[in-house]
Amino acid sequence: MEYFQKKVREIMSRPARTVAPEMTLGDLLRLFSSNDFDAYPVVRGEKLVGIVSRADSIRPFVAKDATGTRESDAILGTTVEQIMSSRVLTVELDATLEQTIGLMDANDFESFPVVDQENRVRGMIARDDLVRALARSTWHTPLPLDLRPLGYAIA
Repeated sequence: MEYFQKKVREIMSRPARTVAPEMTLGDLLRLFSSNDFDAYPVVRGEKLVGIVSRADSIRPFVAKDATGTRESDAILGTTVEQIMSSRVLTVELDATLEQTIGLMDANDFESFPVVDQENRVRGMIARDDLVRALARSTWHTPLPLDLRPLGYAIA
């Protein structure tokens, strides 16, 4: 099972699409609507400072201010920094496929930012990347097919 020892750097998606903390919620929603990403790393300079998910982008619309109204323009002007999670689970470039599968299963996350030792985002590792890597490992083993005829057809 040597494919479990493959490094994240070999199978991650890169470059990672990141967002700035100053980005508005309106811009973030447009970004989410244009692709199927479940989260974006939030980067200031080159350093990871947080992560923002689709769920984070919806949450401000549920919250009401003190008057009980939902002011759409004010909500859309909210910044990513105001709604992001600053505690981020990351994966290092040299983490193995096995370690990443375990981390993903234990936390039930769809993806993780991949960072180097200086906390710079180098890519993203998502469930789709793991599935592709596992599928590639099956190309080297024959499928257990029994190809004996089951019967005959008369046309």
